[in-house]
Amino acid sequence: MQALLAQGYEGKINLIYIDPPFDSKADYSYRLSIAAEEITKEPSVVERLAYKDTWEGGLDSYLDMLYPRLQLMRRLLSEIGSIYVHVGHQVSHYVKTLLDEVFGRERFLNDIVWQRTGAHNDPQRYGNVAEDLLFYSKSENWTWNPQYTQYSEEYIQERFRSVEEGTSRRYWLNTVTAPGHGKAASPRKFFGKVRLPPPGTHWRFSQETIGRLETEGRIVVTESGMPYIKQYLDEMPGRPLQNIWVDIRMTKSGSERVDFETQKPLALLERIIAASSNEGELVADFFLGSGTTAVAAEKLGRRWVASELGKVGLQVSRGRLVGADARPFLIENIGNYQREMIYLAGTRIHEMMAIVLKLYGATPRKGTPELGTRKAPDDVTELVYVGYPDRPTTARKVEELARTAEKLDGTGYKRLVVLAWDYDYNFSTELEKRLKTSSQKVKVEIELRTIPPEIYEYLKKAKEEDEIEPLRGKIRFYEKPYLKLGRPEIGRDREGRVPVKIKIDRYVVFDMPIEKEEEREKLRQVAKDNFAVLIDYWAVDWNHDGFTFKSQWQDLRGHARRARVVQTEAGTELAGGNAYTIAVRVVDLFGNDAAGTVEVDLR
Repeated sequence: MQALLAQGYEGKINLIYIDPPFDSKADYSYRLSIAAEEITKEPSVVERLAYKDTWEGGLDSYLDMLYPRLQLMRRLLSEIGSIYVHVGHQVSHYVKTLLDEVFGRERFLNDIVWQRTGAHNDPQRYGNVAEDLLFYSKSENWTWNPQYTQYSEEYIQERFRSVEEGTSRRYWLNTVTAPGHGKAASPRKFFGKVRLPPPGTHWRFSQETIGRLETEGRIVVTESGMPYIKQYLDEMPGRPLQNIWVDIRMTKSGSERVDFETQKPLALLERIIAASSNEGELVADFFLGSGTTAVAAEKLGRRWVASELGKVGLQVSRGRLVGADARPFLIENIGNYQREMIYLAGTRIHEMMAIVLKLYGATPRKGTPELGTRKAPDDVTELVYVGYPDRPTTARKVEELARTAEKLDGTGYKRLVVLAWDYDYNFSTELEKRLKTSSQKVKVEIELRTIPPEIYEYLKKAKEEDEIEPLRGKIRFYEKPYLKLGRPEIGRDREGRVPVKIKIDRYVVFDMPIEKEEEREKLRQVAKDNFAVLIDYWAVDWNHDGFTFKSQWQDLRGHARRARVVQTEAGTELAGGNAYTIAVRVVDLFGNDAAGTVEVDLR
């Protein structure tokens, strides 16, 4: 949100919907079905903070998290904008107090009760089957498009009892008068007979309109001599929507399901977006979850912006948007978020490196803040390197570190462990190439790991030495996945167009965040025979400019019952006479991101 404000979005968003995680006691582990095996993916620390409601200070921490974000959201809203805050019964009254303070009590519009599930048999109390949507506007004017629900069958039978001969259209006879006096209280002709309205009323229609309605067969004069107008059922929009919603549910096994615990029904977001925004306007969700808001906004022709902390949520959202044939969209990290988060935590880069080393279990070396040593469980003394947060770690840097490790401290080290925030494009292929072609063989074992995003939470806490020690071992530094791309296949030039194919030769995940060892081993065996089962999504940029990855081809695994194994080969036709850098990006089931490039010269 700060980034959006910095980019000029203040007062530009027309509608905000958020579903901030609350103390729901739900299980937010993510279930995967791979080759007929059910696997449980462990949520990361950040995902636990975002979805498992493990607020360290309970309700106070939750409200402390929400309050400054609501203030930013108010700044982002346009003057005719509105916000819906989706909360559970446990915290709705507290959140309403925050909203009253941020937006003003006079801007409160509705407390909408949404029945999310069927009947509960809760012990010694009424069943809790509903959640709240707190609806506020920014100003005294806000976008509003009335919404309607279908009439019940009982209401139709009672109200629209008459059936028109010849058309079988249901209708009821509505009055053609309205309370009050005035010019319209003067007589009107109905089928050539002049009639006065009853005392205290006036005719609703002009003589011209009455003549047209008579021609259309819409005017009926009853035995009492009173004219009425036919109101057809098929012309009625329905019953105006009230603030109790019982007609939208998320089924457990419907086609919309993506096995995401906090997923909300698409119809729920479509209703909110249709009511409080217009086509082409900007809609935002800053707790995106499974992507329902973005999918609904896309479907209704709105522009959208969304943010999400959890990798699984981002993966699911991306897959749903691609599956919905969304317009081109961008997924990005806001600026150099690693360095920014470190500064926000009040930590300097060199201090951060020492903290990361200690959290990994290593002891920092004097004079070289990015290096430390660690006694591994197999009794090997490792040299540990922490990468800089503002740049990707390159293959060249790792080769240099490996050669340094061989001689450092007199005896050298047998193993180099690299802890990186991010790795350079084509890192795996480039490192393999450098090590193979080097005239002097590197004898040091190289272990590549990634620094997880949840490190930021610990950087906030670990400022003093005695605060770091209890945190050792709390964070898992997973090994970097290995990606190998095959050599491009180039076909014959066809009138200036050349067929080109690219394939993934190999993809290996060394560390799998799977709860049970038995499940982890089963998946390893399956992946040995077919590594593609590990891939959630991969995309190709056929002409990469070296800066922005543009997804011009993609294949997705899908979710729940629609899940399938992705193909490992992609093809296109490129214009002859040019050289191209083809970039590939792979995201696996655990949120790991790997990328590589290959060069193709068609000159």
